[in-house]
Amino acid sequence: MRRLEPLLVLLGYAVVSVVLVGRFVIRAPHDAVVGSFGADQGFFAWSLVHWVEVLAGNQSPFLTDRIDAPMGFNLAWATTIPGPALLFAPLTALAGPLVTYNTLAIAAPALAAWTAYLLCRHVTQDSLAAILGGWIFGFSSYVLGETLNHLDLALVAALPLIVLVVIRLVEESIRPRRGALALAGLIAMQFLIFTEIAATATVVGGIALLAALAIGPSGLRGRIVRALPWIAAGYALAIAIISPLLIAAFLHPNPIDDRIRPDLYPLDLKNLVVPTIITWVGGARFQADSLQFVGNLTEQLAYLGPVLVLVALGGIWRWRYERFVWVIVVTTMAAIVLSFGAHLTISGDPGWTMPWQVFTHLPLIRLALPTRIVVYAWLGIALLGSLFVTRRRGDRLQWFVARLGLVVIALVCLLPVPRADLWRTELQTPAGIQSGSATAAIPNDAVVLILPYSFRGNGMYWQSIAKMRYRMAGGYSAAAIPLAYTQFPVTFGFYNDQLPANPRQELLRYLAFTGTSWVLVDARAPGPWAQFLREAGGVRSEVGGIVRYRFDPAVVRAQVHGA
Repeated sequence: MRRLEPLLVLLGYAVVSVVLVGRFVIRAPHDAVVGSFGADQGFFAWSLVHWVEVLAGNQSPFLTDRIDAPMGFNLAWATTIPGPALLFAPLTALAGPLVTYNTLAIAAPALAAWTAYLLCRHVTQDSLAAILGGWIFGFSSYVLGETLNHLDLALVAALPLIVLVVIRLVEESIRPRRGALALAGLIAMQFLIFTEIAATATVVGGIALLAALAIGPSGLRGRIVRALPWIAAGYALAIAIISPLLIAAFLHPNPIDDRIRPDLYPLDLKNLVVPTIITWVGGARFQADSLQFVGNLTEQLAYLGPVLVLVALGGIWRWRYERFVWVIVVTTMAAIVLSFGAHLTISGDPGWTMPWQVFTHLPLIRLALPTRIVVYAWLGIALLGSLFVTRRRGDRLQWFVARLGLVVIALVCLLPVPRADLWRTELQTPAGIQSGSATAAIPNDAVVLILPYSFRGNGMYWQSIAKMRYRMAGGYSAAAIPLAYTQFPVTFGFYNDQLPANPRQELLRYLAFTGTSWVLVDARAPGPWAQFLREAGGVRSEVGGIVRYRFDPAVVRAQVHGA
């Protein structure tokens, strides 16, 4: 039974994940998605198809010309999740990107819970305590919040396994070479899910090792020193594995480098004890308070609740004479402090300067959003929660039941709100896009402008349905306008439907620069552009809910130059 336990636990977590976040889409995985479908999810769907096309030899892995014509985009700086996308490429090819997206989104909490369970079981040697600790991490407000929209940030199952392998290397309970190889694979996979998490994990992992060296007994320090070369070897091998990604990232410019604003996404101190609307218990009641937090809903990830805080403190108290627990405490507190960012923020108001400033000049780290670092605090809380429940010699039954009851209450307080409008978005893709009839006449590699524009529409998803046949003027790869586009006032008009001065001429300038030969407009949201598209010379037609305008790029350029 002991051998079957991990599999049964995984199945149990999977059922919980389906019930909590997947039940709203499980019957229609082709037509709806987990969470609030928008620009980020559209980009993930695009990315899943992109990697299928890469495997087919039709696309370059990292330097794409499919978006932001004529410049293209360096995908090494984007969240294309190549690891999961390549693993699930057969499913994407057979069933489409939405089915794959939903599969990954539903699996993310279950997998995170399961790997945390494996870590907690190794630390506590108590299966029940490990199951509860895994639940704390996998169904935390962090993982649930990111499951709404940020698949790359929800897929954090590698993190507990990295910690587990490092612990076993230090314990010398795994052969060093095998441990180094396992570590390399896990670190590489995390890089291939999202480089930001891999980079911040390096920082927090370094803090944990330093804490262990400083706090641990002399025997532990010696084992850590002996394990360090193997840890370094695993990391070096991981870097070698993902070197094509890093080469593309550092040899070619980051298209949005100077427009990323980590300072806008700190952890609000009150978020530790005040829930957002994602949380069933108290989310609606404290909505007025949570609306004061900086950032958006999927960056407010720290809600522990007072009961879970008590559980964590209880775990510390029960194991206060064991030095390893203080390593967990120091690392957890360090992660929380780093999550505050450059300044301590309370109810949206910045205050004291915080240590994050030290890391803002490091490669990769300087672009990280600090609030996301709370994921490592959640792993520490999961370990402390499992230690709180763990049965020890001489433990009285009534005290064990009381502790178990307190943890169950804490878990109930973390349950997500069962709202279909929050956990399910139905896609109403125009028939002309779904069938391909609206895009069939577009030549391969032609440049297409899609309205509504960028994150206001579903152009990235539409392009993925067409298997990247055409290029796109604009698109959505990040929440930033391509620098080359900022010279055209009409670009900003596309975002807010406000016409620039001399809209026809400005539209022509944009079309000429991008080389656009087709404009596709969702008939349900045409905006104010129809008149100016006709005046610019667009030949209008309508197919399957899509209004199309065909342009001759040579004629467009001639109009711009006054010929």
